[in-house]
Amino acid sequence: MRACFFANVPNRSVLERAEYYKQDLDILRELGFEVQIATNWREIPLNADLYFIWWWQRAFLPLTKTALNRRPCVITGTFDYEWPNGLGMDYLRRPTWQKALMRYALGKASSNVFVSQHEYGAICRNLKVNNPRFIPHCVDTDVYQAGVQPREKFALTFAWLHQSNASRKCVPEVVKAIPLVLQRHPDMRFVIAGEKGTAHPVLEQLARDLGVLHAVEFPGVLSRERKIELMQRCSIYVSPSIYEGFGLAILEAMSCGAPVVSSPVGAVPEVVGDAGLLVDGKSPQEIADAICKYLDDDALRDEMGRQGRARAEKEFPYSRRKKEFEKVFSEICG
Repeated sequence: MRACFFANVPNRSVLERAEYYKQDLDILRELGFEVQIATNWREIPLNADLYFIWWWQRAFLPLTKTALNRRPCVITGTFDYEWPNGLGMDYLRRPTWQKALMRYALGKASSNVFVSQHEYGAICRNLKVNNPRFIPHCVDTDVYQAGVQPREKFALTFAWLHQSNASRKCVPEVVKAIPLVLQRHPDMRFVIAGEKGTAHPVLEQLARDLGVLHAVEFPGVLSRERKIELMQRCSIYVSPSIYEGFGLAILEAMSCGAPVVSSPVGAVPEVVGDAGLLVDGKSPQEIADAICKYLDDDALRDEMGRQGRARAEKEFPYSRRKKEFEKVFSEICG
């Protein structure tokens, strides 16, 4: 069977680099589909047996073609129904025409697959949804493994360093927490990785103004192998946030045995459970205190790392998403 995988991205390399896209592409191929990737209207085929679509706000293009050939389609991704305190571009604050397109997609999809219970519940309570399913993001625990070498004294953060995303991920607050940590642990270092967008020069200048640029590295985009290596080596994974529809990088760090600092927002509590420290992402002091709590207590750091790894293996193995999607495909494809 032929499946069209649609994601409206500017560069196809993102589909292999971003784990959430790659994960679903791998699942389709492992389940025996011949996959044709489409990133724009012209590339969307008319004769696919299944259309697998990422993002409701961009689904109207492939949905138009599925209406012509009456083929089944699945839409997945994070929906961002409502961010706290009116921050960011959530569904409720989108222009009317965008909300109409997203509601159209919810009604026309053969199945709507949400990646967290948090979003599944909010959307099903407030909008009309055809055949909703909850299938969380998962992690390949055979690839994202705990390292065998002793962990090193640096904190790791992954975020796309574009202004809006860096703000959502509280990266400025992480930078502001650094001098507070260095007061107690002057040899601590920080690695803030991710594509260097519009926020990068601002963050670098902030570190310079705070006098901590010597303790921060901005390596930019990293390969999957390099990302895993850093997650295996870091002493702490730091990822506070204003909102998360899931938090896949947090789960990946947990799978690598890294103790986590994040925030009790969106889907983060259902991902982290008790295997991490959750703080107010807008408070540099709380971020710094959580980092120092780990640094001051080796036993706590080791235990949280073990709990995070165990939680990833039990609750979010790659096989879970694959098995659940196999059921969906069997149902909607006949």
